[in-house]
Amino acid sequence: MSIDIKNNQCRNDICNRIRTALSTKSNTIFPPSIDKGCQIPLEEPLGNFKKEFESAGGTLRIFEIDKGRMSDQSYVVQRLSDIYGYVRYTIEVGQWTRVLNVSPHLSKILKSFNIDFVESLPDGQSADALIVYAEHLVGRSGHLVFTQRSTNIVYPSILGLAKNIIVLSSSTNIVPDLKVLMDCMATTVKVDNRPEENDLKFNLMDLISPSVLENDEEGTIANPRVTLILIEEK
Repeated sequence: MSIDIKNNQCRNDICNRIRTALSTKSNTIFPPSIDKGCQIPLEEPLGNFKKEFESAGGTLRIFEIDKGRMSDQSYVVQRLSDIYGYVRYTIEVGQWTRVLNVSPHLSKILKSFNIDFVESLPDGQSADALIVYAEHLVGRSGHLVFTQRSTNIVYPSILGLAKNIIVLSSSTNIVPDLKVLMDCMATTVKVDNRPEENDLKFNLMDLISPSVLENDEEGTIANPRVTLILIEEK
């Protein structure tokens, strides 16, 4: 059986389970650590995110970008070289030989900076490290949010794929809290050929928080070491 057929079967199974869950009423609320104090506005969502992310055990590396110089091609190339040079450096220092990229839109730029990676894993196997782009950063809790379109699901979660996770994201992806994020993501659309009914159009959302590890402690599949490379626009 080809990997494409397996991926399609896996995606269909995940979608069916999600649709079943969405059609079942639940009184579950978000854990207190995530939605606590949502009624209180955050004055500095990005600053709070940094504090919460690092206190939870994440490693944060910031690369500042001067928005006023983005028209300068040489400046852009240099900053990209700094950012992806650090990605390559992190992989080399960790001596990670199998690196999985689960964000397809990063493939071209990773290749241009000579970063070797694979885009899928054999069943039951894991990678030394994983590269992923976080579409959202939750300011109140320090959580990272990854999404997959419901029509293009390959892995139900990035957890369990590698002992080390390298996350790329931008300061423009900050949201105050999970409630705001969910309100933005959830939209109601009509089901094909069933105009009298509504269905929830969704992206599969993966919400993770780093684990506290000692400096010399290696990450595990259950508790991976998470490094966030944050591009901060100034």
